[in-house]
Amino acid sequence: MKLRALITIDIDAGDYITAAEHQRRMESILTGIRGDYGQAELQLRERRAQPVGRSPAMVAPARVMTGRLNAYEDL
Repeated sequence: MKLRALITIDIDAGDYITAAEHQRRMESILTGIRGDYGQAELQLRERRAQPVGRSPAMVAPARVMTGRLNAYEDL
């Protein structure tokens, strides 16, 4: 059996310098984890805030494509 463990930490960083400091701290923590789990990796991704007033419920649903032909009449 193969398992994947994810640890999620949301970090507020005002600029790239602060973000780099957080990254260095996380990498030093990861060094200790790699002692037990050598394949451990760190991924940092930028998360942008949702635009105000646009929730997922406001997005129009996708059209359902059934493959059925439309009824046309000869003129």
